[in-house]
Amino acid sequence: MGAGKVLCIIGGIVALVSTTIFSFFSEVTGTAYGIGLFLNLGVIFTSGDIFAIIFAILYLVSVISGVFIIIGVKVRALAIIGAIFALFLGVLLLLGPGFSISLGADIDSSVYLFVADPLVAGIIPFDFNLGFGIVSLGTILLLAGGVLGLIGGIVGPGDF
Repeated sequence: MGAGKVLCIIGGIVALVSTTIFSFFSEVTGTAYGIGLFLNLGVIFTSGDIFAIIFAILYLVSVISGVFIIIGVKVRALAIIGAIFALFLGVLLLLGPGFSISLGADIDSSVYLFVADPLVAGIIPFDFNLGFGIVSLGTILLLAGGVLGLIGGIVGPGDF
């Protein structure tokens, strides 16, 4: 198995684990994680706010980007596209609520669409604050999965 395939598989698994098990950030309003976006889909699409719907679609693709990275074992382009979306979401989560850098009212408020009640209190999502801002381990793992997927997509399925 080539190095690119291995990196795509590892990157995809890391991205999927970060969006399903770990939290992205947590604060007084609640815990944000990838499944929280799916739990808020009804509210997003019934609100009629076109910016929220556009951001929700982009976020949905970003949350399932781990699947695209894993499919990238066969199709390199999907690994690169999935990795770009994972990196997009990771950077947005770092800049948005994590370090209090304003990206505009629409983007800042749409990041809170990930906030939902935990599925299993204290277990899913697992919230491990890293000590800088309100960023949790899930954001860093999402970035790591995106980087591994991008490298795997660029390297390709062949051996070194």
